[in-house]
Amino acid sequence: MAEEEVPAEKIEELLTESELDSIISEEDPDFINQLSNIKIDNASVELSLMDQVLDSNGQVLGHEKQFIKLVKSVFQFKENPKVVVPFWLLTIVIIASLVMIVKNKSWNKLDSLFLTSYAEWGLEVNSYNPMTGTESFFDNGRLLKNIVVIKKMVANIKSSETSSKNPMLALELNIEGMNSEVVVEIKDREAEFKDLILRTIEDHNYDELNISIGKQNLSEQLLNVLNANLTRGQIRKVLYKSFILKN
Repeated sequence: MAEEEVPAEKIEELLTESELDSIISEEDPDFINQLSNIKIDNASVELSLMDQVLDSNGQVLGHEKQFIKLVKSVFQFKENPKVVVPFWLLTIVIIASLVMIVKNKSWNKLDSLFLTSYAEWGLEVNSYNPMTGTESFFDNGRLLKNIVVIKKMVANIKSSETSSKNPMLALELNIEGMNSEVVVEIKDREAEFKDLILRTIEDHNYDELNISIGKQNLSEQLLNVLNANLTRGQIRKVLYKSFILKN
């Protein structure tokens, strides 16, 4: 019959410790002697792995306690205000700065050759109405006015139901010209223009000139009469410097 092979694991289970020692002593007596001569110096042995782990854990716990103590200190406003208040002020400033940087970041914006809208820069866009958003050239406060004064004139006007038989009007005029040449022409021909003004006033009665609409109509009429007789330009406005009605 063929011999059955026994696995090595099975052999180790069958052999006792004393049988194993006897087998080793028979096969290699020197090996047993070498094992008995080995001595371990406990003084030269370093900490075991477990001791090192425990020591490192102790250091970690110490650092954690220090960190927790530090965190608690920044909330102790009453105990240490000189440290806590500056810390939180600095924290708020840093957070606000970061928020502004993120909000106004421009590193993701692509630079274009032409600006098509101010909205690309985040600027406010306002609507514009050319009818109300313009400034008149002649009414601009920075423009030098060409004004000539027609000194006091007295004219007889027509009577009305509420006036006497001989009502009168005394007035002074400020005449604004488009340019300086108009002012020069009015001054040179002042007597002629005064006559035109008085003749125009005489066509109105007391009741017409005693109301605001009548004064405005007279101003527009004088403007048309003067412009019709000017040769070097035109006038813009006829303004009353004084306006006195005598009943």
